[in-house]
Amino acid sequence: MKKSVIAALVATAAGNAYAIDPFTPLTAPATLSNTNQSSSPFLLPDGWEQSLVTDRATLASQDARFTPVANSGFGNWDMVDTGGATGEYVYIPFEVQTGAGVARYNRDTGIVTPLMAGNNTGVFNSNPATWSATSDDFGAFDPAVTTPTGSLLVAEEWSGNGRMFEVTNPNSATGTIDANAQWLSNIPSVSHEGIKFDNSGSMYFIDEDNSGSIYRFTPNQAGDLTSGSVAVMTVDDFAGNAAATYSNADIRTGAASWVEIVDASGNATTTADPFDFTSRGGRAAADEVDGTPYGRPEDLVIATVNGEEILYWAATSERKVYGMNLATGTVFEAVSIDTPDSTNGTGIGPGSGSTYGLTSPDNLEFTYGPDGELQLFVIEDQNPGDIWMATDSDGDGVMDVIDLFASLGPFGSEPTGFIADPRGGFLVSIQHPADGNDALWRIYEASPVPVPAAAWLFGSGLLGMIGVARRRKSA
Repeated sequence: MKKSVIAALVATAAGNAYAIDPFTPLTAPATLSNTNQSSSPFLLPDGWEQSLVTDRATLASQDARFTPVANSGFGNWDMVDTGGATGEYVYIPFEVQTGAGVARYNRDTGIVTPLMAGNNTGVFNSNPATWSATSDDFGAFDPAVTTPTGSLLVAEEWSGNGRMFEVTNPNSATGTIDANAQWLSNIPSVSHEGIKFDNSGSMYFIDEDNSGSIYRFTPNQAGDLTSGSVAVMTVDDFAGNAAATYSNADIRTGAASWVEIVDASGNATTTADPFDFTSRGGRAAADEVDGTPYGRPEDLVIATVNGEEILYWAATSERKVYGMNLATGTVFEAVSIDTPDSTNGTGIGPGSGSTYGLTSPDNLEFTYGPDGELQLFVIEDQNPGDIWMATDSDGDGVMDVIDLFASLGPFGSEPTGFIADPRGGFLVSIQHPADGNDALWRIYEASPVPVPAAAWLFGSGLLGMIGVARRRKSA
């Protein structure tokens, strides 16, 4: 491997040199008797702690839209991201039906700054020529994602028109008036959630639907998301109905390819209009070219294993996490109810509410272990909501075991936005609790063990395995 590449990987590792120590897995989801929404909402392994970053009640004094009223105002905090030189900023999206938005929270000063805010009319502009960021409504902002250039992406999921927006000055804007927000109308309309970038700058996104597909946007110019081609992933042996609800009877793993639905000039290559922002046109375009359907694909992550990038996505309705080797184009099941529980070696099994087992996997995150093993965190869309850690020890991309890492108490909420914190540990949102007081918490080890970058890259168990490097600008 070239010395320049090794140096770059060492630098990346040093910026996030934090190893997750072995822990004793939880054996059951959280209950009201062992958690408290205000002081300790998460059931955690021994040696792990939690602290409140902020909540709606705290921010209400700065902006009345944060007043804790269930499913109203700046509520339903979803998938956050971080930014700033030291990770001081947290970008919080609001997944409400109308009046959605995104705000920047400075956790050093406690100041919150709305960057986008819908006018709460329920009327969503579908014409890019007449669109204005300050006179439109937005629906169900789910992901807030920092890009490789430092801009911020937010997008509409189940409400709104399935649009994606980019704020190019998320750190310097003083409010919605001077936030430079643009509608990326060249990105097809789908029910957005997961958005991630590979090492070449291509952007991957999903359509959260029970016949949802996986998409790739390739910019014409690196870092410029306003022009480029869009393709949808299709498994070569898939022979089902792409427009129908996913079926386990259909082959949806194996060799796959990317089929273009928008060319580099921004023109649709399908009869269906992917830019129909009134009826999720990207879904119809994907169906036309047999885009492989999955059961509510939600979050995405891209990890590097054995020098190759693996795209992982959670399929909520299927109780599975899929992976795709971006170098070979091979799709495989990475996590399922058959993934062995490390404590007994048998499949983790299906869960249901407070029952132990994997239920409704939604968000994903990853980090690395002391020997470089991939640790994939799978977060449930449940009440109580569990956070699992699955481990790939042999470097094939498939998780070998799975453990219950944390569990959010049954407060009428779900854990979401679980991400590695550049300051150590993790950040996680508590979304739509019954009392309306959405919150952001930090989970961290009481005495974390730093791992030198060189040890991570070249230590025991890593011969031939260069990864797992997290591509987050603020890390």
